[in-house]
Amino acid sequence: MLRTDQLIEQLPHKQPFLFLSEVLEIETGDCAEARWDVVGDEDFFKGHFPGSPLVPGVLIAESLAQLSGLVVFADPAGEVRQAVLAQCDVRFERQVTPPASLVLTSKLTRSLGPLHLFDVRATNGSVRVARGSLALSATEISG
Repeated sequence: MLRTDQLIEQLPHKQPFLFLSEVLEIETGDCAEARWDVVGDEDFFKGHFPGSPLVPGVLIAESLAQLSGLVVFADPAGEVRQAVLAQCDVRFERQVTPPASLVLTSKLTRSLGPLHLFDVRATNGSVRVARGSLALSATEISG
């Protein structure tokens, strides 16, 4: 089993566009749970309601997509594989203000060739803040 930092390093995303703090659990090809710690000093808060910061919903959806990528593409050999977001249907039920520790879950529900569909959820404490589905499509790595 890879360590959290090794799993996260497999993502093509890097700071400041990496929204996973720790992978809590992963069953490659099935499901995963991770945490995203939002401190409140992240750069995006400078322009997203200054004085009354809210975590942008689109970044919550992105964090769920990043986790979903690990569900299908985490590789014990450390080989980097990539996917792009093909579809996103995430409902936001509560606003998230910093500081927050979001627990993210992703469950693979179907695969068809390069397309993978996931049920996703984000909670802050015991409160569900987002839920829905998204699809990732495998891509070739250019380089």
